[in-house]
Amino acid sequence: MNQKTEINIWQEFTKETGGAFKKGHSSISDSTTIEYKNWTITFDNFTIWSGKYSSEMTRVVTPITFASPFRFEIYREGFLRKIENFLGAQDIKIGHPQFDKAFTIKSDNEFKVKTLLRNKEIRNKIESQKDVNILISDQKGIWEEKLTEGNYELSYYTDGKINDLEILKSLVTLFKIILDELYQMNSIH
Repeated sequence: MNQKTEINIWQEFTKETGGAFKKGHSSISDSTTIEYKNWTITFDNFTIWSGKYSSEMTRVVTPITFASPFRFEIYREGFLRKIENFLGAQDIKIGHPQFDKAFTIKSDNEFKVKTLLRNKEIRNKIESQKDVNILISDQKGIWEEKLTEGNYELSYYTDGKINDLEILKSLVTLFKIILDELYQMNSIH
């Protein structure tokens, strides 16, 4: 896909959401930033380099401050992820069989992640995404430098570029619902 198409998707997404458009540089594409309550949700494409190979990812990142920190990761089952689980990665079951079968859930606080996923709207929005990798990260933008102590980001990533405005808007809604639920749980400020 050419650069013009990429620029247009972020500009169009900015118009659709009332966000702010920012021109990209080097491995980071143009981006859209959306203000929601006291949070900033940033959407962009990021290129991960491994030697001479690269992979483009779409990511969504929101800096958060915890009242009582906890970490989680939710991702859709796939062949490599099934091998991880077979080799001992812990998978939390939340008691919703369809969700439990489709997704792997890891957390350092089982009670809190179950409380978060009790919200049917969150589960429905997660299930509606083709690829799901949602986590609380202590790395800036998931793959960049480690954040300073006590700083975290609610993050989402997927392989490739998302060029569908409806999927991007669905991710905005998902992030808003998760942020609201974490706030209601007294987990974030």
